[in-house]
Amino acid sequence: MADATGASVSARRWWQRVDGGARSETLEDMRTYVEGGLVPVTCTACRTEVLVKKNSPRHTSVQWISDAAASCPEIGAQLAAGTRASQVLGCTALKRSIEDAVRAGVVAVPDD
Repeated sequence: MADATGASVSARRWWQRVDGGARSETLEDMRTYVEGGLVPVTCTACRTEVLVKKNSPRHTSVQWISDAAASCPEIGAQLAAGTRASQVLGCTALKRSIEDAVRAGVVAVPDD
């Protein structure tokens, strides 16, 4: 199926303009929801720094600045033991560090 310009509609993504670029409002949404509000948190166990954002009391986004397997001993050990990367749920020490940062007010939690 083609649009008025002859471009294949099925080949375009929902966020693309007809000319193939991303719509400006979509780029702003991506910055807001993916990058906005991230704050650095350092793991108290291994000193690895990550970027964290709480989207709700139950939802936490974590962006790794470094290679998780190389910088986090707990994640590295899980992978070395044969756990597939897609099945590693995270690091308990980092989770505690993030919870501490929330309690200290470093990471804001929006109201539901």
